[in-house]
Amino acid sequence: MDTPAEPIRTEIEVRRSRFITHIVPLANRAEAEAEISRRRGEYADASHVVYAFITGDPRSEVSGMSDDGEPKGTAGRPVMEILKGSGLTNTLVTVVRYFGGTKLGTGGLVRAYGDAARAGLALVRRVPYRLFREYKLTCPYELHQAVRTVLSDAGAEIQHEAFLEQVMIQVALEEGAEDSVSAALRDVSRGTLILFPV
Repeated sequence: MDTPAEPIRTEIEVRRSRFITHIVPLANRAEAEAEISRRRGEYADASHVVYAFITGDPRSEVSGMSDDGEPKGTAGRPVMEILKGSGLTNTLVTVVRYFGGTKLGTGGLVRAYGDAARAGLALVRRVPYRLFREYKLTCPYELHQAVRTVLSDAGAEIQHEAFLEQVMIQVALEEGAEDSVSAALRDVSRGTLILFPV
């Protein structure tokens, strides 16, 4: 599975209707909903703002779609099917339609929205999907730099540090890295440091 490396915008025209596709990488449903709301505001004068999104891996997938007033199953569903077939996750596809005066019929709508999604997805530069899990640990100040080096070498994302009596660190590790990171932390601390899942 992959995710988009950066946002994409494309546009096609079908019988004088404009279909503007935006593809955006995101992390979760809340980000998808915020982006959909932003897109609706950006295109407040459009006839429809259709969307489909998928986040997470197959075990914890979250998805959503909307026809936004188009006949049921003619807009959100074809966009979702194209997105699912792309092998992407953590992705939002919005297709904005400006009605051109000619009705497309249900089959025409399905084709137009599908083609709009395909046009955008064809331009996506992909990066591998990485699933992260959150952990926390506490270390004495004298080990802080060594711990940071271990975490950096593992590609961990330090999300928060609190400097109290000891340093409390919250970190996101790529799934599968916990054992090697735990072993490295034991090595630098003579067995005293332990990662705890958040």
